[in-house]
Amino acid sequence: MLKLMKYEFKRSVTTLIILYVVIAALEGFSLYSMFAKNNIGTVISFSLLILGGFAVMIFIFVMAIQSYSKELSSKYSYMIFMTPNSTYKIIGSKLLTTGFVALVTTVVACLLIVLDFNIFISQFTDVRNAKESIEQALAYRGYNLGNLYLSILVYCIVIWIGIFMWISLAYFSITLSATAFSNKRFRGVLTFLIFIALGYAMSRLSSALPSVDIGTGLVNTLLTPLYSYIVDIVTIILAFLGSSLLLDKKVSL
Repeated sequence: MLKLMKYEFKRSVTTLIILYVVIAALEGFSLYSMFAKNNIGTVISFSLLILGGFAVMIFIFVMAIQSYSKELSSKYSYMIFMTPNSTYKIIGSKLLTTGFVALVTTVVACLLIVLDFNIFISQFTDVRNAKESIEQALAYRGYNLGNLYLSILVYCIVIWIGIFMWISLAYFSITLSATAFSNKRFRGVLTFLIFIALGYAMSRLSSALPSVDIGTGLVNTLLTPLYSYIVDIVTIILAFLGSSLLLDKKVSL
C-alpha cells in the first residue's frame, strides 16, 4: 500500500509543488502588504489567497479523477492493475494519497489563517479595536475566537468529506461505465451522465434528511446536517467497495 501511495504521490508532486510555490508567493505578498500597512495590497493578497486555496482544492479533485480515468481507459492500466496488488489496495492508495494531500493542505491553510489574522490585527489599529468589540459581542453570546478557529477547522473537514464523496462517486461512475459500456464510442459522455445522476440522487437524499439540533454555537451550526455527513461517509465506503469489486470481477483491461 505504501509503495502504491508513494508512486501516486510522485506522479503529481511536480504540479503540487508549483501550486504550493504560488500559494507561498501570495502569502509573501500578503505579509509584505500587512507589514507595510498597505490596505489595498492586503485586500488584494487576501482575495488571491482565498482564490488560490479554492484552486488547490479543485486541482486535487480533478487530479484524483483524471489519474484514475486515464489509467483505466488506456493500455497504461496494465502497469497498475495487473500488478500483484488487489484492486482494493490500488484504489485505496489513490484515495489515501489524495487524503494525505488534503490533510497537509488543510493544516497549512489553517496555520496561515491564524498567522495572517493575528498579524492583520497587530498591524492595523482600527481592526484591533474592532476585534475587541467583536470579542465582547462573541463573549456576550457565549462564543470566543477559539470557537471561530475551531469552526474554520470543522468547515474544512466538512468540505473535504464532500469532495471525497464526489471523488468516490466519480471513481464508481468511471468503473461502472468501463463495465457496462466498455466498447461504446461515447463512453466518456455516458460516464459523465452516470456521475451526474448519482450526484443528483445523493443531493436529493441529503436534502430529505432531518437536521440535528445539538445546541448553539458556530461549530454546532456546522454540525446541524450531521446525517448528511454520515451519508457522505457511507457513500465513500460503498463507492470504494463497489469500484474495487467491479475492477476485480467485471472490468476487462
